[in-house]
Amino acid sequence: MRSAQAILTITLWLTACTGGGDSGQNEEVPLSSTITRSEVRVKEKWRSLVRITSRKPQKTPPFKVSGKEWKVHWKNKEQGELILILYDADNPDYSEILANTSAPDEDVVYLTGKGRYILEVVGKQPYEVYIEELR
Repeated sequence: MRSAQAILTITLWLTACTGGGDSGQNEEVPLSSTITRSEVRVKEKWRSLVRITSRKPQKTPPFKVSGKEWKVHWKNKEQGELILILYDADNPDYSEILANTSAPDEDVVYLTGKGRYILEVVGKQPYEVYIEELR
């Protein structure tokens, strides 16, 4: 009785693992005429807007963001304070601190919102800042 139960258990397990009982035909899923979000992102590319490699404080000229999403990648290469402040060029009262560090570090800040912006970078040691938009 035990060996019959063991054989039944093994048979059920093998059937579950191998897809037994299937007619052996793969079910075809019809193609849709719509494009999913993940497919759209593959076709979109990051386009460079601003590139700064420096060791002194500076402000960028106003730059225009027209993509859905954009990012600010910064890298503080040595010990020393690095502050990134983003301003709305059309509303100078609006500002946001994107980074504030004094150690060698790097990060990427993802943002949304079309418009014109100015980036102020405060730092006296080597740093890099790249701004790109998704288009």
